[in-house]
This record gives sequence, structure tokens and C-alpha cells, in this order.
Amino acid sequence: MKEDKVEKLFKRMQDQLDIHEPSADHQLRFLEKLQHQNKVIPLQPKKRNWYKPLAIAASIVVLFGIATMKLAPNTEEAELASISPQMQETQSFFTSAIQIQLEEINKVSSTETKELVTDAMRQIEKLEFDYETLKKDLVRSENDKRVISAMIKNFQKRANLLEEVLQKINDINEYKLSENENSIL
Repeated sequence: MKEDKVEKLFKRMQDQLDIHEPSADHQLRFLEKLQHQNKVIPLQPKKRNWYKPLAIAASIVVLFGIATMKLAPNTEEAELASISPQMQETQSFFTSAIQIQLEEINKVSSTETKELVTDAMRQIEKLEFDYETLKKDLVRSENDKRVISAMIKNFQKRANLLEEVLQKINDINEYKLSENENSIL
């Protein structure tokens, strides 16, 4: 077999090659010599630029989020307003009426009516919980008229309950006023 030229070169230069590692302070001494010549600027460790990796990671997260939203089913629940413009009007009407009644109750309630208001709020919370269940049922039943009717009745029950509570609070306040008027005379 013919000997390789590289191997011949290494055999010839075997005694001339430096195979030992330089000392630990070799680089430091070398840099000091260069600095004395005023030809080299001192080396500073390179700072890691985190902007690009973070930007790439953020882009991946955003793309993953968008893909997840596109592939996921729309929602597990639907509002009454999502059915038709008329149902949207109905929901808006009841929502605003309930909100107005709640504000009125807060205005006229007193320490004597605190228990009545607290009980009414518990009943409202239960009706709202039932409404959340109906929203899920609406999706599952594919807009069944019975579920839509139950949702409207739920709004009506909440409005009627608040109307009754408001009337009772007014009755209590009127009674309180009439009692005070009679005791003054």
C-alpha cells in the first residue's frame, strides 16, 4: 500500500510539533503584550442579544394561539343575542331593566331591608347560574325553541323578583315614614 502524504509529513515533523497545551495565563500575557504595542483594543465578552430569540418565541406563541382559536370549536355556550336581532333586543331590554332595578334597590334599601335584599340577591345568583346552564344547552340543542323560551323566562323571573323586592322595600319605607309621622303628632 502506498503511504499517505499527510502521514509522511507528520512522521517527518514529529520532533518539531508542539503538542503541549499553553499555560493558563498564556492568553492574558499575549493580550498584555499587544496592548503595550497600542495596536489592540481590549476584548470584552460578547453580550448575548436576547431580542431575536425572544421575538421568535413570541411569534411562535402568537401563531400557536391563533391556530388554537381557529381549530377550537366556537364556544361551549351562546347568548340569547346570538340567535337573531329580535333576541338581541330582548336580551338588551331585560339586561338594562334588571340593571336599573338593581340600582334602584341599592338607592332605597336600608338597614331594615338588608335581609330582604340579601335573600333576593341569592335568588338572583341562582337564576343567573341557571341562565349559564341554559347558554350551554342552547349550543347543544342547536337553538331549540324550548331553550330560548326558558332563557326568556329566566330573564322575566329575575325582573319580576327585583320588582317585587323593590315594591316591598318601598312598602317598608312608607310604613316607617307613616309610623314616624304618627309618633310625632
